Amino acid sequence: MQVRCLYEDASDALQEAITHWPINDVDDLPQQDNGNDCGVFMMKFMEAVLSTKTVAWKELKNWCEEMPTFRAEIKANIFRAFSNVIESNDN
Repeated sequence: MQVRCLYEDASDALQEAITHWPINDVDDLPQQDNGNDCGVFMMKFMEAVLSTKTVAWKELKNWCEEMPTFRAEIKANIFRAFSNVIESNDN
């Protein structure tokens, strides 16, 4: 279902058909334990996948415990980026 929705959304954006992309099942992925951390989990998944060719998912199982730190990092990065924009506009 999700692949079909992605295919429909991406059909005009990509030159290749995503139906040819390989789909892999991965065991031992970090799992959120509440209904509040979806967005942070998604950002951490993207960060992990984009930062390396092979993700050691078993080593990342403590994400739930790390959520306060992850949120603080995200806030700091947003604040830093916003501050840079303001600083650029002042010059």
